[in-house]
Amino acid sequence: MADSIARQDEIDNPEWDDTNSRPVEDVEKLKVIRAMLMASQSDFAALLGIPVATLRNWEQRRTEPDPIARTLIDLVFDDPEGMRKRLEKRQDKRRAA
Repeated sequence: MADSIARQDEIDNPEWDDTNSRPVEDVEKLKVIRAMLMASQSDFAALLGIPVATLRNWEQRRTEPDPIARTLIDLVFDDPEGMRKRLEKRQDKRRAA
């Protein structure tokens, strides 16, 4: 009986690795980042320096980010708070100039 329960647990809760998982898509990353930063679409688009319509199109899968935008999304996904601080500093410098 215990063996049966252990096997069922392995089936219900597999170890995740490259063979049984898929990469996180850009759309999912954007939504996770926005949730972590508690940012609206408008605030997040401003932070990235893109039009809100562009962000909406990406999130609704109407269009896809270009390679440079994908790189930025990956960087922000890896360190949301750190990138927020960097992007805010960039915006502050632009305003001061």
